[in-house]
Amino acid sequence: MLVLFTSTDYSFFEFVHVFYLFTLRERCIFVNMEREIIHIALDNLYQNTGINGRFKPDRELDGTLHLAIEDKELDLVVEVKKELRRHQLLQLDNYRNRYNNFMVIAEHIFPKIKEELRDMGLAYLEANGNLFIKNDGIYLFIDTNKKVEVKKETANRAFTKTGLKVLFHLLNDKQLVNKTQREIADTVGVGLGNIPQVINGLKETGYLIQYRKQEYVWENRKELLDRWINEYATELRPKLFKGKYTFKNDWQNLQLNAQHTVWGGEPAADKLTNYLRPEHFILYTDEKQNDLIRNYHIIPQTNGELEVLEIFWKPKDDIAPPIIIYAELMLTGGKRNKETAEKIYNEYIQPIL
Repeated sequence: MLVLFTSTDYSFFEFVHVFYLFTLRERCIFVNMEREIIHIALDNLYQNTGINGRFKPDRELDGTLHLAIEDKELDLVVEVKKELRRHQLLQLDNYRNRYNNFMVIAEHIFPKIKEELRDMGLAYLEANGNLFIKNDGIYLFIDTNKKVEVKKETANRAFTKTGLKVLFHLLNDKQLVNKTQREIADTVGVGLGNIPQVINGLKETGYLIQYRKQEYVWENRKELLDRWINEYATELRPKLFKGKYTFKNDWQNLQLNAQHTVWGGEPAADKLTNYLRPEHFILYTDEKQNDLIRNYHIIPQTNGELEVLEIFWKPKDDIAPPIIIYAELMLTGGKRNKETAEKIYNEYIQPIL
């Protein structure tokens, strides 16, 4: 990251000092949450099974875990997550390939995600003591314990429904944050009062560092993208849902009004990369149901293959922006989707982060 200092508001050393203290504070909060998840998970594991675990933080990801399982001992390289999502599986699979003994520890893992982890042979431990290990003659599978909550996070306006819309635009254009709040609000299409709340939320979580009165530098935008996808899946996307439909004709023959309706997910990825044959279809639109039926000859159907969502940006062509396509592919999962998502990330998203 290159930062040019031209203001007299902060000297270089003052900025570095503020930056260090702020990021240190945020890192301490994050590390404390990780340690709490590990502590509760190991305590519940011992109470339920008698297995002793000893965690040691080090430079190998978040640390190493030593497990004493009857007459056997096992050392694992550990990554800690608060809540694991499908789009993070590709990263975890890379860790598994890099380290012989890898485990993910999380406060909570959704049942379908756990099933995918088991299919991958990837060890996991939840805060409630649920466990899966298949390693060097050791096979352990516990899935009977009820969910426990480690810590309630303070509400952050950057990750509300409106905040996520703002954040989407900030991820697409890293310079947008340094425009006036009025310009940001006009770009996103939200009320002006939302912008300072989102900016403050990003500062509180350490993703934005203020180095002059109205100027910011970004920190950990890849991590922020991952968090946006998590929150998009649970907080924003369900509120965008407009219904499910089925096609009368081949989807490729649909002539979309690209000022109002665009492809997302798998069909958008196919048009962008020519690498994926779509099975699940997404349209983002601000058209009414009657217009959709008349214009595109689609039929409402509860279990239809086409999902229609409310568009929340100004479209430029007939497919969604790469970040939206990438998010949908990662949330849907599947090997081909993940491979396509990786291509899109490398070519279109990484350069803007």
